[in-house]
Amino acid sequence: MGLYQRCRRLRFPGLHACGLHTAAVPTPPHWLVERLGYFEELWTAQVKRLASMAQEEQRTIKISLPGGQKVDAVAWKTTPYQLAQQISSNLADTAVAAQVNGEPYDLERPLETDADLRFLTFNSAQGKAVFWHSSTHVLGAAAEQLLGAVLCQGPSTECGFYHDFFLGKERTVKGSELPVLERICQDLAAAAQPFRRLEASQAQLRQLFKDNPFKLRLIEEKVTGPTATVYGCGMLVDLCRGPHLRHTGQIGGLKLLSAEYTRRGFSEVKTPTLFSTKLWELSGHWKHYREDMFALQPPGLDRPSSSQSDHSASPATDTLALKPMNCPAHCLMFAHRPRSWRELPLRLADFGALHRAEASGSLGGLTRLRCFQQDDAHIFCAPDQLQAEIRGCLDFLYSVYTILGFSFHMALSTRPSGFLGEPCLWDQAEQVLQQALEEFGAPWDLNPGDGAFYGPKIDVHVRDALGRPHQCGTIQLDFQLPLRFDLQYKGQSGALERPVLIHRAVLGSVERMLGVLAESCGGKWPLWLSPFQVVVIPVGTEQEEYAREAQQSLQAAGLVGDLDADSGLTLSRRIRRAQLAHYNFQFVVGQREQSKRTVNIRTRDNRRLGEWDLAEAVQRLLELQDTRIPNAEEIF
Repeated sequence: MGLYQRCRRLRFPGLHACGLHTAAVPTPPHWLVERLGYFEELWTAQVKRLASMAQEEQRTIKISLPGGQKVDAVAWKTTPYQLAQQISSNLADTAVAAQVNGEPYDLERPLETDADLRFLTFNSAQGKAVFWHSSTHVLGAAAEQLLGAVLCQGPSTECGFYHDFFLGKERTVKGSELPVLERICQDLAAAAQPFRRLEASQAQLRQLFKDNPFKLRLIEEKVTGPTATVYGCGMLVDLCRGPHLRHTGQIGGLKLLSAEYTRRGFSEVKTPTLFSTKLWELSGHWKHYREDMFALQPPGLDRPSSSQSDHSASPATDTLALKPMNCPAHCLMFAHRPRSWRELPLRLADFGALHRAEASGSLGGLTRLRCFQQDDAHIFCAPDQLQAEIRGCLDFLYSVYTILGFSFHMALSTRPSGFLGEPCLWDQAEQVLQQALEEFGAPWDLNPGDGAFYGPKIDVHVRDALGRPHQCGTIQLDFQLPLRFDLQYKGQSGALERPVLIHRAVLGSVERMLGVLAESCGGKWPLWLSPFQVVVIPVGTEQEEYAREAQQSLQAAGLVGDLDADSGLTLSRRIRRAQLAHYNFQFVVGQREQSKRTVNIRTRDNRRLGEWDLAEAVQRLLELQDTRIPNAEEIF
């Protein structure tokens, strides 16, 4: 008997009576009880309807399995999970969902027609999304039961999941409640509650979620057909497309990582984050994972681009907007005098400060700020120059990211539904970007409909030390700003022609890239970037004068050279202090080194490189710095 059935029999006397050891959990709120009762009525009716359809039709359907095998199944009765059991017990245990004719599908949802059937496991990106999205529902259920939370959104991410919910203007999650919340999640997972998929009409949806304004808004704006799907799991009922795991027991352990508070208008959103672990165990690394939190945005809004703001206002208004960019200024610079085809491509760059009105709860370290700098560049070129310029941008990007030691992944975002301009221009621009990506040779994904309203774009994503993705660089085509600023140049034929604008940012937000780079380095900066390159350490006071000469030699060469002549500490303590501060190198000078004008070199990892002539050591450091080698300590 499941958790819900036991609660129902006891008329919801709280989770403690359901066998969960959470005495601090209050009796479920009345609206949750009412919603669950209505869901059960609809669920019972759906079960009867499907059973009747299966009985009446008794129709055999053909199912194509992986490997080309074809089997018979019964319409409205046979499920993908039953077929997985027939194939192998291992597949039945590891499958998290199915694909039916290429579409995601619940394992326990009966098959309806002839179909091509594939199985998703946690090894695929789609399988991970199903696994973590199911884990999100467990967190939502715990928040409703413990906190009386009004659920907002709870998506999976590339590396985990989080949930936004509303507790009221003044209510916050107390520190003492976090262990209880985590324990409820663990108990719900252990209870192996099934995920039940219900198709409901719009009227039924509004009745189910009459006490949740966030869901009502989603229903109004997103549910365009006669029905939409709802999933029940234990006491949770949530509007969701699915698919989901068969039951919560497949999730395993969940660990609460953080709770952040964000503000949107008058309302606060409390966002606890958990991490589920049964299928992803990386030697304990997951315990240190921290997923970035974002403020809840109105449904249907795209995520803010890290490069472009909304140019839907007039050019004069753009320069005064809350999110000003360099684009209008560079357009004005292009337009301030007549231009000729001989000047193209015209490339303008600006590292000026930019501003965005970010919500307070969405700010985070260096990765999301209200004021930031961007290596913003705009290239005005003729249409026949686009291919070469895009390739040049990609080569530049590759050069910079390689030097920084980042691997990166690119995505081509194409025409959105609310685009501006002529479709033929969009088709041409998308073909240019796709051809450039194919010639470049690096892996890339297609994001249909995710382009900016003014043109398609290539977004560049890097991962930090914890595997979190960050969108940094971008290459975007823009036909609208040249049109709206009436940008023109005299072509070779003498006629006036309109340029194409390329927005290009390699680092994106300089602060964000610095934050990602800092985490990637973990304090151990490569020599060419390090703020602590060399420290000179005299053995005794007699060598202090020579140590200062060595320091001056480093500084004269343009290197960062410090001196640690603290007589209150032993030599070994000073060496250890330098290594803990991550100085790339330590120059130790004693009586022998002073007499021979040499230095004894150690690295921050305590590798002993031996005695070097001072001038030669400085020259070697310059060579390593100029070549931007990431491991200068190893190859010195």
